[in-house]
Amino acid sequence: MAVRPPSLRSIAAFEAAARHASFTKAADELNLTPGAISHAIRALETRLDQQLFIRTGRAVKLTPEGQTLAARVRLSLGLLTDAFDAVPWRSLDRLIVSTTEAIGQRILAPRLRELQEACGGARLDLRCNDALADLDEVDVAIRFGPGGWHGVQSRLLAREELFPVMSRNYRGRPSNEAELSDHVLIHHPESGWRLWLDPEKADAAKSGKGVHVDSTLMVLEAAAGGAGIGLARSRIAAGDLVSGRLVRILERSAPAEYSYWAVWNASSPKITLITSFVDAVARLFE
Repeated sequence: MAVRPPSLRSIAAFEAAARHASFTKAADELNLTPGAISHAIRALETRLDQQLFIRTGRAVKLTPEGQTLAARVRLSLGLLTDAFDAVPWRSLDRLIVSTTEAIGQRILAPRLRELQEACGGARLDLRCNDALADLDEVDVAIRFGPGGWHGVQSRLLAREELFPVMSRNYRGRPSNEAELSDHVLIHHPESGWRLWLDPEKADAAKSGKGVHVDSTLMVLEAAAGGAGIGLARSRIAAGDLVSGRLVRILERSAPAEYSYWAVWNASSPKITLITSFVDAVARLFE
């Protein structure tokens, strides 16, 4: 006859107590009383006929037998976590892609058909959000960032450059950098004017006339509406420059601090689909 395993509550109590070396901290984590933790562990000790902890006042320490059990429990919990991370109902014919509003609207959406074709018969689920992507929830992220992320696979898609833009109807177009101090500058934290301005003339960025926004698209919309002069990312502003909604001024450009990246989990079961999609996205940046 099969032996009934210990209750999950007892296993959780033991694992938490072993990790914290404290029944009290384990109780706080599991929303139980220290007495309940102690009772659960005594039940395990009785079942195994082994002492798992050495108790000295409020302090507890694993015995050699307890250390062996803790290692096996953690291994088992790791396998259980992996099982839920690769659940069969997480469809392999669906690619979930996270990107920012700016990249999604200005770079991916205009050529969405090409991206759909790269997915073969899989459904493309595109989610736009400027928050950091959680690769436990999505298959691949397309981001504007510094790169160098640990524990993930990444591919550099393109560098970026910055230059000033304004509405073609904007009055008083500056003829040189020094005159920027007489105008409203639209600031964005990821593409700050300090990256473009000559360090010796950076006082223009400190003008009290500045407007600060946290959206790349809002920088362009504000500039197009005549609110001031914005520092644009070339790939995001390309369509506005072609249509004439925005005009580039002062000619000089400067490299952006960040670049465009594709990021994904290298152990994903959808790796073939991800690779095909990332290749297609890379072509959009060529």
